[in-house]
Amino acid sequence: MSDIDKKPSTVRTERVLVIGVVVNTGLAGLKILAGLVSGSPSLLADGYHSLGDLATNGLAWLSWRWARKPADEDHHYGHGKMEAVAALVVGGLLVATGIGVWWHAARGESVTYKGSEVWIALTVALLSIVVNAWLTRLTLHAARETDSPSLTALAADNHSDVWTSALVVIGVSSSAYGLNWVETVATVLIGFFVLMMGQQVVRTSFDTLTDRISDAGLRGRVTELARAVQGVCDVGTIAAHPLGGSLRVDMEISVDGTFTVRQGHAIAHAVEENIIKFEKAVVEVAVHVNPADDPGA
Repeated sequence: MSDIDKKPSTVRTERVLVIGVVVNTGLAGLKILAGLVSGSPSLLADGYHSLGDLATNGLAWLSWRWARKPADEDHHYGHGKMEAVAALVVGGLLVATGIGVWWHAARGESVTYKGSEVWIALTVALLSIVVNAWLTRLTLHAARETDSPSLTALAADNHSDVWTSALVVIGVSSSAYGLNWVETVATVLIGFFVLMMGQQVVRTSFDTLTDRISDAGLRGRVTELARAVQGVCDVGTIAAHPLGGSLRVDMEISVDGTFTVRQGHAIAHAVEENIIKFEKAVVEVAVHVNPADDPGA
C-alpha cells in the first residue's frame, strides 16, 4: 500500500464512496421494485435516478482509486484526469436517464392506487428521504475534512435526492386523492433534476479534460504568494494545468542575477511550498528561475 493510501483522509474518502455505492444500490432496487408493484411513475422515475446515483458513486470510487496512481512512463502527469473521464461517462448516462423519464411522463398514463399500493410507494419514498439526508450529512462532513471535490459533488447529488423523493411523496399523495396530474408533473420535475445534474457533470468534466481553469483569481493569488517569498524580484508567466480534481502550476520567477544556482534553487522551493500551503487545489508547482538583470527574462 502506498503512503497516500495510508492517509486518514484517503481512507475516509474511500469509505464514504463505498457507503454511497452500497446505499444507492439498495435504494435503486427498492424504489424500482416498489414502483413496479405500486404502479407509481414518479417512484419508478426516482428509482432510475438512484440508478444514476449508483453509477455516479461507483465510477467515482473506481476512478478515484485509479486517479491516485502515480505518474508512469505512459502518463507523465499521473492519472488524475481519469476522474473527469469517468464523470463524463456518468454525465452522459444521467442525461439519457433524464430524457427517458420525460418520455415516460409524456405518455401521461393515469394512476389509480388500490389497497396498500399508495402506502408502499409513500413508505419507500419517505425512507429514501431519511437515508439520503443521512448520506448527505456523512458525505458533506467527509468532503469538508478532506477538501475533496468528488465528495463535495456527491454531497450535492445526495441533497438533490432528498428533494426528488419529496416530489414522489407529493405526487403519490395527490394521486391518492384523485389529482393524478400532480404526479405527472412531479415525474417531469424529477426528470428535469436528473437531466440538469447530468449536464452539469458533463460540463464540469469537459472543462477539466480541456484544461479550462474557471478560477479567474488563481493567477493573481499565485503571483502574490510567490512575491511574498524573500528573494523573488518578479513573477513572470503562470499557467495552471488540471490534474483531475487538483492543479499543477508552471511558472517563472526572477531572482538577483548574482545569486548562485543553490540560492536560486532554494528560493524556487520556498515559492513552491508557499503556493501549495495556501492554495489547497494546487498539488504540484514547477518553478523556472530567471536572473532579474536578464533583459529577456
